[in-house]
Amino acid sequence: MLANHYALLLDSHSLLRWLVLLAGVAVLVGSLIGIAGKKPFKPLGRTLGLIYVSLLDTQFLIGVLLCIASPIVHSVWANPAVSMKIHNLRFFAVEHPTGMILALIIAHIGAVLSKKAKEDQAAYTTALLWYAISFVVILLSIPWWRPFIRLY
Repeated sequence: MLANHYALLLDSHSLLRWLVLLAGVAVLVGSLIGIAGKKPFKPLGRTLGLIYVSLLDTQFLIGVLLCIASPIVHSVWANPAVSMKIHNLRFFAVEHPTGMILALIIAHIGAVLSKKAKEDQAAYTTALLWYAISFVVILLSIPWWRPFIRLY
């Protein structure tokens, strides 16, 4: 059933990445503004973090569905020994999902730790650190050689 919606899932995943990246930049800039301007963490920092993590969660769910429907992933698991030697197949079956799951976990840790911080500056600093690490992992895990906007 999901195979029938593969193109829609791929298009959605491709377009949503830009919102995730935009939210990532926004949460990092917002954290820097909060630190420099000694702003209260709520609502700015909390809202930007919530948007970033929520978009990551949505992207992850679409990615899981995409993996289930993906002919690339299916071909990898049909012959893993050979597939792991082919960069494109290994990337989409192992490297991309692993990197993105790691980025998602790091972002969630940042959200929890910044929320628990006792002072606003500590909250912004914590958010900046964890979201920046998450954002870098995302940038490293995106297949930049693929079309920037994919629409079938």
